Order: sequence, then C-alpha cells, then structure tokens
Amino acid sequence: MNTAEHFIRVQSVKSVFRCFKIEHGFHGLDTDFFKTAKPYLLIIIFLAPSFASAQSPTDTLRLLQTLPVKARFAATDNLSNVYLITPDNAIEKYAPDGRRLSGYSNNRLGQAARLDVSNPLKVLVWYADFRTALFLDRSLTDLGELNLITAGFPEVRTVAAAQDGNMWLYDEVNFRLVKITPEGEKRYESQSMNLSEATPDRPTCLREGNDRVLLADSTQGVFVFDLFAQFDRLLAPHHPVTDFQIVDNQFHYLADGKIVAEHLQVRASREVTIPAEMLKEKTALLSGGRLVIWGEAVEVWGY
Repeated sequence: MNTAEHFIRVQSVKSVFRCFKIEHGFHGLDTDFFKTAKPYLLIIIFLAPSFASAQSPTDTLRLLQTLPVKARFAATDNLSNVYLITPDNAIEKYAPDGRRLSGYSNNRLGQAARLDVSNPLKVLVWYADFRTALFLDRSLTDLGELNLITAGFPEVRTVAAAQDGNMWLYDEVNFRLVKITPEGEKRYESQSMNLSEATPDRPTCLREGNDRVLLADSTQGVFVFDLFAQFDRLLAPHHPVTDFQIVDNQFHYLADGKIVAEHLQVRASREVTIPAEMLKEKTALLSGGRLVIWGEAVEVWGY
C-alpha cells in the first residue's frame, strides 16, 4: 500500500467513526458500537484503495515482470511463478526472476486449453477437446490424468483445482457441482441446479477460494457454493462475467477494458482502468492476484 492509499484509508475510517457516533448517539468505542458500525466500516475500507488510486493513477497498474516468450495461455500462482502454454502446446514454468524452471509436453490429448495454478503443488491442465484433466507437481512432473467421459461426466466445460488436491467440475447433464478425486471418485455434489430458481446455462469459469466455490455463468451471474458443494446464493455482478479470480473476500473480473473488483459480502465495488494500448492484439487474464497479458511476450502487472 502506498502512502496516499494508507492516508486516505485511515482518514476514511476516522470519518466513519465520527459520523456514525454522532448519528447513533454513541459516546465510546464499546462492543455495541463495533457490532452496529461493522457493515459500514467494511464498505469504506474496501472502497478506500480506489479513492487513493484516483489520487495517484500512475500507481494503479505496476509492471512486475516481462517474459520475452510467446504464449497461448499464461497464469501466475500465489508465489509469483508464471506458467505458460506455448504455441507448440508445451507447458512451461518460470520463476519470479524470469528463470525457466521446468517444462512439460503432451500431444496425446490434443491442445491444452488452460491451466489452474491456484494450488502450485498440484497444477491442473485442462484438455477440453478430450474432456481430460491432467495433474502436474511443482516441477511439472506428470502425476496422472483423468478422462471425465470415462469417469461418468460426458458434458463438462469448466473444471477447477481444489486446495486439498482434488478437483471441481460442473456436470451439465445432471446440473450439479461435483467434487471428485484425481481418480474420479465423488467426494461432494450439489443438489440438482435445474430445481433452483436459476440454473447455470453457460458455465464459463469455476474457482475455489476463500472457503467458497464460485461458478460464473455469462447469462445468469455468479453461483456461490460452500466447500461441501451446497448452493448458497446467486450474485448479480455489474457486468457479465466469463472469467474471474478470488482475492480475499472479493471476486475480480475483466469487463470493458477494466478490472472490476466486487465484494462477496457487501454491495461494494471498485474498478481499475486498463489503458487500451496495453490490450491491443493481446489476451488478458486475472490470476494469482495479478493481471497477466500475453501475445508476443508475457507481462505480469500488479494492481
């Protein structure tokens, strides 16, 4: 956090304390005050960084790393390592200082569509054409693969790595969120979502984070489940969501050339504008708490 952001956040909180005490007749900072004021303080604390960013726009996006390599897909983990799918269908891992650490290649399964590196000890590679999930360890050594059609899930468009080494998928035949082991054994599954008020119609992204599982549907919104696959609620984001990442108690996504961060508990959001020239003839993804952009080179930006 820079100096301006820290100052504005502190002043915002102080202002809320003063105003809330006057309005509600509190004279001290007792337990009742904190219980009553907590929702308002959460909103101000969440929005404060965007106020600070407006004061210092040059600090909003910070280039953290550039790799002079081409990629079809790129992502970062929470340790700042960068993972690529190259034009030749190889998977490569780079250290935060740019050193190439390891690589993996498999052309039996068709083109690798995407990587889930939220668990850097067990990287998930998704081969969409063959409905196959492949697992790699931290050095990109093959840990095994699972064909979801053979496992009984013929219609799956999106999968996600679980923090315990298992995986999540949305079963479009039975309308259920399912957690399975790398061998295909069921651990948890939701109720049939076609019996709910809203049913995922076009699931595009699935993520586990902050003790929740989120499923984005570009036409319905974001479905929130607990870690036992039980449906909790449906979020209505400000923009259609096709891909996202979970950061603390927020979900971040890209929309109209901006990074949009929405809080999961209170109705609060902030936006970071991405200069148009940064995205020209490039692809962008939010991953590992960062913005990753790739094309002729791979760039990692903080925000």
